[in-house]
Amino acid sequence: MGTTSEELTHLSGVIGLIYEGATDPGRWTKDILPALAEYIQAPKCILFSPFQMPQEGGFGFIHGISQQHMELYVTKYQPEDIHAQAAVDKGLVFEGNVMLDIDLAPRDRVIESRYYKEFLMREDMDKIMTTIVFGPNPDSLKPVVICTFWRGLYDQPYTEQDRARLKLLMPHLSRSLGVMQRIRSAELTMATSLAALDRLPSGVLLVDAAGEVSFANRAAQRMLESGEGLKLRKLTRASGLGRLVADSDLANRALAAVLQSTLNRDPYGTEHFSDSVVVPRSSGEAYALQFSALGRQTEFGAGSAASAIVFLSDGAQQVEVDPILLQSAYGLSAAEARVAIALLECGSANEVAEYLSISPHTVRTQIKASYAKLGVDTRARFVKLMMGLARAQ
Repeated sequence: MGTTSEELTHLSGVIGLIYEGATDPGRWTKDILPALAEYIQAPKCILFSPFQMPQEGGFGFIHGISQQHMELYVTKYQPEDIHAQAAVDKGLVFEGNVMLDIDLAPRDRVIESRYYKEFLMREDMDKIMTTIVFGPNPDSLKPVVICTFWRGLYDQPYTEQDRARLKLLMPHLSRSLGVMQRIRSAELTMATSLAALDRLPSGVLLVDAAGEVSFANRAAQRMLESGEGLKLRKLTRASGLGRLVADSDLANRALAAVLQSTLNRDPYGTEHFSDSVVVPRSSGEAYALQFSALGRQTEFGAGSAASAIVFLSDGAQQVEVDPILLQSAYGLSAAEARVAIALLECGSANEVAEYLSISPHTVRTQIKASYAKLGVDTRARFVKLMMGLARAQ
């Protein structure tokens, strides 16, 4: 796709806005989605998690579509979504995929459907382009996230050039939303303070515009102090804590390349948030690092100078919660404690049922009882409490 300097300037501006949403969800509806819609030349768009409501850790941001219309979709027409059904049937629901009308259901089948006549045409939603920002992943707590753009009946059809334009935005959307989900999973406020980042169970590093680490939370400090495979190298006369370096030359080059791409917000060289940089350790385990740029208005407290954020995971670290603690402190039964601990690892009730060889109905009943005894009412609060108990051991 040929790109003029004007087009590149426009693209860079949109990408900059996308990263503002990482720590300020209010920007998505107010500023970011309108900018995305204008860039794609679509009057309507939606960024949402179709299988999880906000109270369950999901979200929904809309532009050009009424809230009442979206509620109608969720309560009545979602089972009849002919485009979603076609994507599933054709095996198109995978991370990073961008789909046009022609990839999904035949037009004559769509316009004859009740979904089209009663729902889509109420707000002139005729032509569709949609992308899977985060796909189904049983190993992740992130919900499935879809970004969909709609054009009207008399608008131009989507083209391969439109697909290419959306593909350029995809990795930046994934990184910004990935940061938002990682922070929100701990029930922290957006525009988070450094003290709040310190409470996260995973390692978090903030990096300034020069590539220097300006902040490391306690979890990251513990990993880096071991000096096994990954460390901070303090440079003479440089501000901050030092540069992140790996013992392996190959891993070190990968770190440098990803960090440079992240800080420059490269429209063409940025990888999806799920694509981690793996740094080997002498123990045979490895660190996994996920990078994202941050919005220019983001402030994590005085002196943080944050231009990028890095999430650092230790493959050798196991999250363990003592079932006896759950029983003695919160009154869970042995069966409920077993299910609660499995839920933290597995991610869904059905996976827990399969893992423990019990019925999904039994799992749901025990989860409901456990939530009541633990004093939580959402998955995010449950994870926060369980992580707190794990750290207390």
